[in-house]
Amino acid sequence: MNWLPRNITFRSFRSRLIVFLLALLIPVLGGIFYYVNQNNTDYTEETINTYLGLGADVFDYTRQQQAMTLKAITNSLTWDFGFRTAYAANDPATLFDAALNVLDRSQDIVDMLMIVDMDNEVVIDTETQGFEVLDNAWLHLVEEANESEEGQSDMIMIINGLPFQVIALPLYLPRQVAWIIGGFALDEEFVNQVKETTVSDVSIVKIEGNEVEVIVSTLPEHQQELLSSQANFGEAGASSLQRMNYDDGDYTTLLRSLYGESGDALQVFAVFQRSYDENIENVVQFRGLLIRFYLLVLIVSLLTVLLLARSITNPLSRLVDVVKKIEEGDYGRSVTVSSKDEIGELADSVNSMAKGLAEKEKVRDLLGKVVSHQIAEQLLNNPVELGGEERTATILFSDIRGFTSYCENLPPKQVLEALNSVLTTISDIVEKHQGVVDKYNGDAVMALFGVPIKGDNDASNAMAAALDIVNALEKADSELSACVGINTGLMVAGNLGSSNRMNYSVIGDTVNLAARLEGLTRFYEVSNIVGEMSKDAAPEYIYRELDEVCVAGKTLSVRIYELIGKKSTVSVEKKADIEQFENALQLYRSKNWDKAETLFTQLQIKCDNAHLCQIFIDRIARYKKIPPAEDWQGVFVFDAK
Repeated sequence: MNWLPRNITFRSFRSRLIVFLLALLIPVLGGIFYYVNQNNTDYTEETINTYLGLGADVFDYTRQQQAMTLKAITNSLTWDFGFRTAYAANDPATLFDAALNVLDRSQDIVDMLMIVDMDNEVVIDTETQGFEVLDNAWLHLVEEANESEEGQSDMIMIINGLPFQVIALPLYLPRQVAWIIGGFALDEEFVNQVKETTVSDVSIVKIEGNEVEVIVSTLPEHQQELLSSQANFGEAGASSLQRMNYDDGDYTTLLRSLYGESGDALQVFAVFQRSYDENIENVVQFRGLLIRFYLLVLIVSLLTVLLLARSITNPLSRLVDVVKKIEEGDYGRSVTVSSKDEIGELADSVNSMAKGLAEKEKVRDLLGKVVSHQIAEQLLNNPVELGGEERTATILFSDIRGFTSYCENLPPKQVLEALNSVLTTISDIVEKHQGVVDKYNGDAVMALFGVPIKGDNDASNAMAAALDIVNALEKADSELSACVGINTGLMVAGNLGSSNRMNYSVIGDTVNLAARLEGLTRFYEVSNIVGEMSKDAAPEYIYRELDEVCVAGKTLSVRIYELIGKKSTVSVEKKADIEQFENALQLYRSKNWDKAETLFTQLQIKCDNAHLCQIFIDRIARYKKIPPAEDWQGVFVFDAK
C-alpha cells in the first residue's frame, strides 16, 4: 500500500486491511452512486423542464383556441342584419344591447366588445372604460389591423386591471364603416383551466416601470409575493429557466412574454412553475435505497475482511510480542508457528535474527569498552577493511598540565585512579557535546567532532567542550589544569593498521597542527589555542588572536587564537582588552616597535595574561637590536615541537 501518504501509520494489520477495503470500495461505490444519482437528477430536471415547456405550449394553444372562437363570434356580428341596421341607424343603445346579447350567448368565451368608427371614436364599450377616442395600445391595435392583409390583428391588453386577449375586425355596410374589437379575459378561470391540463402553476405578471404585479395566479397569495421579488424578468431571466425558493420548497420557473419587449414601459409575462421537490421525490427515495444497499455491501465486506485478518493477525501478534522482547534486549525468545506459508518463514527468520543479534550484542559490548560508541557503530555497520575517506572535521587535543608533578609521590594504583577520574570527566564532556574520543595517550585525549558522524555545529561543539574541560579541571580539588588545542580542516578518516589489526582514526596536517597547538598553550601560558578555520566555523564565540606562527615541521604560517567564551558571557572590559591587544599586535606586525611596546606594557599591567604581553615585549626588544628581514610579516617560527 505504498500509494498511501507516508504520514499515515497503522496500529494493526487488521486496520490496514480495513483501510485498504474502504479505500477500494468507497471510490467505486461512490462513483457508481454519483453517476446513478446524477443521471436520475438530470432526468428529473429534464422532465420538469419538458413539463414546463408543454405547459407553456398548452397555455398558448388554449389562448389560440379561444381567440379563434372569439374571432368567429366577433366576425358573425359583421353579418348580423339587426346589428348592421342598428349601426346604420346610429343607434348606440341598440348596439350596446346587441353586444351584451352576444356576450351572453358566447358562454363566457367573449368577455368584452367595443365598436369604433373610422375616426377611432368609441361608439360602444361593454367594459365602459371611459375613453371616447382610441389611443396608445388600442390605437396601435387598429393600425395593425388596417395594415394587415387579412384586415385584422390581435394582442394582449390590460382592461380594468386584467389581461385580455383582444382582436380587431372590420365592420362592412357594405364598405368598412367601423371596427369591432372583441376580447376574453386571461383570468383565474383561464389559468386554473391551464393548470388542470398541465399540473403546473400558472401566473400572469404585469411589469409597469419598476412595479411588478401578479395579476392572476394559481399560487397562494404569499407565494405570489415571493414570485414578484425573486423572478428575473430581464432578458437573461426570460431566456432561461429559473430556480425559486418558496416556503414549501424549490420551484423551477419558465417565463413566456405575452406583451411588450425588454425595456418597454409595459410588459406582460405568463409564468409557469413546477415544484422541484415534488418531482425529485422519486430520486430521493431511490437514493436512499441505493445508500442502504451500499451500506449492506460495506458491512458484508468488512465482516469478510475481519475473518480473513484474524487468520493472519493471530500468528502475527505472537511474532510482534517476540520481536518487542528482542527489541528490549531479550534475545533468548523464540516463536513457534505451525503454518508453512510466508508467516511460517517469517517466524523462522525472526528466530534466526534473535540468535544473530545475541552474538552481535556480545561483540558490541566488548567493542564499546575499547572504542567510543560511535566508532563501534561505524565498525559494526560497515565493511571492516583498510582505507578511508577525506572528511572536513574538527580535532580537539587535551592534555593535563601538572599531572607529572602531581603524581610524583603517589603509588601507581592511586596514580591510575586519579588519571582515570580525569579522563572520565574529559570523555563525558566530549560525548556530551556530540564528540567522539578517538584515543588516550597517557594523560592526553584526542577527540573528533564531525567524524565518523557529521553534525551541524561540529566546531561550535568542540569550543563548548573545550570551555567545559578547562572549567571542570579548574573546579577540581587539585593543582591540575587543562591544555586544549583545536583545529578544523580536511583529513583522512578510516580504518588504519593492518589487515589483522586495525583502528578507526584520522590522519593529516589538520590533526598534526591540532597537536602542535595544544603544545603551544604552555609557551603562551593559555588554557587553549584554536586554529583560524575553527574560529571561523564557530563565530558565536569571542576569541583573542595570539600570534601568527610557523610550527615545527611546517613551512606555512597559521594564525592562532585563544577561545575566551560566548559573546553573551564576555564582559565589556574583557572585550576592550582584546581589542587593545589586537591593536598592539597590528602595530607589532607593521614594525611600529615603540607604539606596540607601549600598548603591550599597558596591557601587561591590567590584563589576565602578563606573560603573553611579555613575549611580545621581549621580541620587540630583540627586533630593535636585530631588525627582521624586509619581507617579514610578523610570523614567529618555532624550531622545536
